[in-house]
Amino acid sequence: MKNNFDKLVVNATQSSTHPTLAQLNIVKNKQEQLEMFWTNQRREIENDNEFKNNHLLPPNLIKKLMKTDEDDQMIAAESPVLLAKTCELFIQELTLRSWLNAQEKHQHILKKDDVTDVIIQTDNLDFLLVVVDDAIDGSTPSIVPFYIAGGNN
Repeated sequence: MKNNFDKLVVNATQSSTHPTLAQLNIVKNKQEQLEMFWTNQRREIENDNEFKNNHLLPPNLIKKLMKTDEDDQMIAAESPVLLAKTCELFIQELTLRSWLNAQEKHQHILKKDDVTDVIIQTDNLDFLLVVVDDAIDGSTPSIVPFYIAGGNN
């Protein structure tokens, strides 16, 4: 399965060397969508009076995860709230990029391959390549989220 990863990298490299007009329009559209996403998120954060209480990821769970590190026993009250919001934004942007990738392929369903392609194509997501490589190999990722690992402390 390692060859599939190499093929994805080679295909991404080959298609980016000579972009067509349609590809340039797709890239421009993606950039516009991402800029609009971040503009809306910034506006939402600036107008949110209940910032501390308005989260999809519970800050108390984030705090529990942070306390699993023996070195971090004292955690500022703002840290879990900011980390929860940061995780939400990260997940939303990754999902948006993956959805745009799926639409580019004329798909109506977001697949794991779309997320994988985005991780491979986006430079600032390089830290996820280990997880993607593990997923392509079919092995279990070396980083297993707390809630999947069965922890509920």
